[in-house]
Amino acid sequence: MPQVYGPAGLVGQNFDGPLVSTTGHSVHFQAAAVNNFGPINSEIGVQLSQLPLASPASGFIFSFNPSLGVVARSAESFGPILTDRAETIGKKKLFVGVSYQFFNFDKADGVNLQKFGVVMTHEPEPEVCASSPSTPGCSTSGVPTFTHDIVATQNSVDLKVHQFTIVATYGITDRLDISLAVPLLEVRMAMYSDANIFNFEPPPVKHVFAVPATTSKNETFISQTNALFFNGNSARGVGDLVIRGKFLAYKGEHSSVAVGMDAHLPTGDANNFLGAGTWGVRPFVTYTYSGRISPHASVGFQGNGDSVLAGDITTQPATKAHLPDIFTYSAGVDAGIVRRLSLSVDFLGQSIRDAAKISSSTFTDLVGDTHSNITTSTGIVNQASIAGGFKANLVGQLLFTANVLYQMNHAGLHSKPVPLVGLSYTF
Repeated sequence: MPQVYGPAGLVGQNFDGPLVSTTGHSVHFQAAAVNNFGPINSEIGVQLSQLPLASPASGFIFSFNPSLGVVARSAESFGPILTDRAETIGKKKLFVGVSYQFFNFDKADGVNLQKFGVVMTHEPEPEVCASSPSTPGCSTSGVPTFTHDIVATQNSVDLKVHQFTIVATYGITDRLDISLAVPLLEVRMAMYSDANIFNFEPPPVKHVFAVPATTSKNETFISQTNALFFNGNSARGVGDLVIRGKFLAYKGEHSSVAVGMDAHLPTGDANNFLGAGTWGVRPFVTYTYSGRISPHASVGFQGNGDSVLAGDITTQPATKAHLPDIFTYSAGVDAGIVRRLSLSVDFLGQSIRDAAKISSSTFTDLVGDTHSNITTSTGIVNQASIAGGFKANLVGQLLFTANVLYQMNHAGLHSKPVPLVGLSYTF
């Protein structure tokens, strides 16, 4: 996000950015730009790497029917859509599917991404008063007045993700399945920033916006104290592959319990928000009660490694930090309405540990005026969503799936309702 003001931010690589000094004084706002926008950058990157994928659970479950002496369909519904069920697909059965989801993000921790303020403050310079005691402010407050100068910004972020997911599940035995999920992503992000400089020292003021040497669609110079900035880009590619193994540990007349493991491979480009930038491992347990109305529940814990998404991507080279671990839980019910149609409703929750968070606040400047700002912190982010949809048997073992995911709270990165459509087939 600091790059909305240019490749190296407001100040630039060698003080060649749009914010300059009028008196040869070096501009000292770079740390504030990184510190204020960095956590938003991190929160977006971390949570984009954890977008929900369509379930690799097959709509058709097969098992040996001893009364008929043949392998036959054993489930009365087509199963959940974004969660899983305990039953395995059946020995030597193959399930393949493709789905599409669209995410349109509008908030982060309740902060409106379409309109939020960020105030960038000047870095302290205590040595100035020692070397130049006549500098305005030194004789009254002991610090130079120009270090109270601020850049107040009003910002808008447009963030959209198109996600196609290809999944495949194969039954190794009647009790053991392996699955592969391949997400294909297009991430589009654009940011607008209206920046205003507030100088509090007597003329000549220290900080102004430079008149651009050439006309640019990325910067509109309004005055020496006001400029508009824009930057936008998109990235397409393969996200992080997910390999799953699931073992049916217990199977009763109606109840089933499965244990499994997801391995998230860092195949997506983390610098472009296409992947997490590190390995992730998620053991889980799933319970299902089979029948025409079939409740199911699952819990898991995903441990992650170190990633640039949790570090500082503005440094060269980018630093890494631990990607937050995630406790996941879900519960729901799927029901066979008629033989060719089933409905599914699910609650999905996740607790992201030690995650970057932001909140709206205000900043009071030297003369007592207030400006909208954000405050950053670290803590647990508890996200809760509900999903509802249906699966329809079009022909043979071909299923059409439709679903809508609705986030119930504003914790973390929040999307407007997320539609899903998909097709799958069991061989």
